[in-house]
Amino acid sequence: MPDFKLVDVTETPYLYAEGHCSMDPADISKAMEKVFHQVWGFMEARGIAPAGPALAVYHDYSPDTMAFRCGFAIAHADMAKAEDPVKADATPAARVLHFVHKGPYRTLRDDYAKLMEHAEKEGLAVTAPSWELYLNDPSQVLEADLVTEAYVSVAQS
Repeated sequence: MPDFKLVDVTETPYLYAEGHCSMDPADISKAMEKVFHQVWGFMEARGIAPAGPALAVYHDYSPDTMAFRCGFAIAHADMAKAEDPVKADATPAARVLHFVHKGPYRTLRDDYAKLMEHAEKEGLAVTAPSWELYLNDPSQVLEADLVTEAYVSVAQS
């Protein structure tokens, strides 16, 4: 089971494009890969260097479909370079539940289910947004060696 930690984080500016798909892991992978390539191409064309790992941000939840933002952490000054359909935002400075997932992306949902059980047991209410940082590249490492950091916002009482 992942080690869930309640931590305070600072905001992280990022460039992103939006996507959506079914909850099928193969659809998620295909849709996210397309959006990551779109944002990466935008950044390359404008000379914007990433200031951190690739990330996905989630503001809504549906049991049938997934809406997401995929992109890359950037320097705050590069936020002004966003141009539709690539937009800029920042993950919030907030109290979050954090965990590290090692292994295939398709098994992340199992760790999120455990996180929800943990939050309920601890009396914590989770809220949007949540986000994931992808610390290595699936084209560079074995699926079993993928490392993802997950952050889930906690409602302030």
